[in-house]
Amino acid sequence: MQAAPLFRSPAVKLRTSPWIRALSLLVVLGGGLAHAASSQAVSRSSPSSLASLLPTMCARVHGTAGFQRAFCAAGNVGATCVGDVTRTCTDDGSTLHPRWYQAAIDWAKANGHSRVVLDPGTITISEATKLAWSWPWGNGFGLHVPTGIHLEGTSLSPPTIINVDHDTTKLNGLIIVAGTGTEEGLLNDASVSNLTLVGTTNVGYSQGQECPARAHSLNSILELDGHEPPSPDATVFNTGTMPRRWTVGVQVNHAEAMNGPAVNVHHLRIVHLGAGIAYGWNTAHVKENPTCETTPGIKISIQPASATWNGPTNPVTYTCPSGWDLKALSRRPGTAECRPTSCNADGSIPSGQCPALPPLGEGETVPNTMYCMRVDPTTEFGTRRYCTNQPFEFRGNANARSQVHHNSICDVNVGINIVGGNVDVSKNVVLRAPHNVPLTSNFGLSTDGHMPYTSSTTHTENFVSGFSLGFLTDGSQYTVAPPCAFRQLTGFDVGDFGDYNHVLELQQHLLDDAQKYYALTEPMRGFIDHVYVRDNRFYKNPIGLTFYRVNWGFVGFNTIDSQLTGVKGQVGVLVDNTLNSWVYGNTIRDFSTSLEFRGSPGHQSTLGSCYNGNHVVCDAPGCPNWASYPNVFSGSDVVGGTACNVAYSANYCADPTSLPSPSFPVGVTRQCYSY
Repeated sequence: MQAAPLFRSPAVKLRTSPWIRALSLLVVLGGGLAHAASSQAVSRSSPSSLASLLPTMCARVHGTAGFQRAFCAAGNVGATCVGDVTRTCTDDGSTLHPRWYQAAIDWAKANGHSRVVLDPGTITISEATKLAWSWPWGNGFGLHVPTGIHLEGTSLSPPTIINVDHDTTKLNGLIIVAGTGTEEGLLNDASVSNLTLVGTTNVGYSQGQECPARAHSLNSILELDGHEPPSPDATVFNTGTMPRRWTVGVQVNHAEAMNGPAVNVHHLRIVHLGAGIAYGWNTAHVKENPTCETTPGIKISIQPASATWNGPTNPVTYTCPSGWDLKALSRRPGTAECRPTSCNADGSIPSGQCPALPPLGEGETVPNTMYCMRVDPTTEFGTRRYCTNQPFEFRGNANARSQVHHNSICDVNVGINIVGGNVDVSKNVVLRAPHNVPLTSNFGLSTDGHMPYTSSTTHTENFVSGFSLGFLTDGSQYTVAPPCAFRQLTGFDVGDFGDYNHVLELQQHLLDDAQKYYALTEPMRGFIDHVYVRDNRFYKNPIGLTFYRVNWGFVGFNTIDSQLTGVKGQVGVLVDNTLNSWVYGNTIRDFSTSLEFRGSPGHQSTLGSCYNGNHVVCDAPGCPNWASYPNVFSGSDVVGGTACNVAYSANYCADPTSLPSPSFPVGVTRQCYSY
């Protein structure tokens, strides 16, 4: 065993007793004696002299002068540290913090030391031991890493594991990297590395066994060609109403400062969580201008669908009137349509107008029912107006770019999401059990936010497999949708729905209308600037990449292969309302459409999708012959005798000089080219 030398120190003399040797081996293989659920080590009934010889999981603090102090769980002072047998536990942290591992971090911060090393072992976060946190993270975190602290463990065998008790109902994340107090919003000079983060304590899953740590040793993406890591088995830890659906492995808070050292996250194994790594965040609830109040320019009408009984083989058919769409919604019994005539300045519903139902009880569910839905423009609440939200981006330092690299992430809904800029995402392996049908909020890599701060992110040599969408940019989440406006929009309260995804789906209609509003009032609002996606592998994703509302983007030299069982992917690369961007040198296989350009000039943006290219060669006026080099397409659908390698939607661009011309034949809304 590699760990054996830890137990050969003459001072420890563990060879004298087979029982002690067995217990020591259990510490190495089982992940240590420390358990954060109780902040206590295994009870020691043996004499104190014997207890002082037993190894325990420590948090060792190092500074510029080297080792400073070792913290461990209560009752273990004097015990040998698992990760360094030359050190012993000097403090259980009880006078500083009830959680010994957080006490080590807080002591290092207070005394100007930068490095905290967690020994091999397991720290389990529970409802009782999670850290309370202020808005917007009301459900708390496991550990807090402040500015100036570099937290690391070991990813060797045995690893350093931080997991969460499966009975813990609400937890925002296992680790939060954030400045607090006077350092709020000024986060820099921090890192998290060499840890295994797991969303459950269930037997067989608690140590992240399902996730291969292939990214940790990845030197080049070429190493994976023909040797792709296997997809993990599907689990239920992050689906439906399960407690980990909204839990992130590492949350890096927003940072307004654009100077100072970087904030890096690397060599982590993250599994069975809602999300892997997130920098910054979006919110639809905090207004950039406190005096602004959203007035919806549309309203949604909802009525029960007509049901027809057809017999035992096909019992019920649901239908809607002309102009209405059929939709399944989890509307709670007892709800009644009510639209406030006015809203409070903070976006709440005025007292006495449209009272809400009491919240659902713990574990209470609401079945879906079929409804008919229609969206209509309206001015009944006043002149259409939308409020921009307060951006919480991680702005980063262009001269000290933050790095997210060599992380192995499995069985999550979102792999790595960067809301901000000046971050490089490289050599990560992000895996999920594949599925043929795209699911809501299920993507491997993404970047979003607002210009000018969401600028210059790179995504290179990553392996992404099994998601509904491999890579996503989304510049649309910049509109505040307060509760009162949602009730004006739909006639119902947010709490009237049992599934919050239905709230998000209905709210999206308001966001779409807001984009049209901003296209006229603030044309570049919500765009993402300088996004660079190169040399990645996107496999088994029904949609490969989407560039939505990007300015100056590059998608180059990626392999994008649907590899789905029995069906093709939908689209390899989708460019939508994007400007000045290139799709170049990619290999795109087995999608219905390999590359598609869409736009809504004057609605989603002033120009739609203009001045973009895919290295097309035009050999004569009118471009009668096109060339696909250097992109390589295969397996595209054949539409009207033409392989749909590249498709354009009608009026995708507002510039009449753009090629191919936005003048489509009458009745034709989409054209395919084989090139």
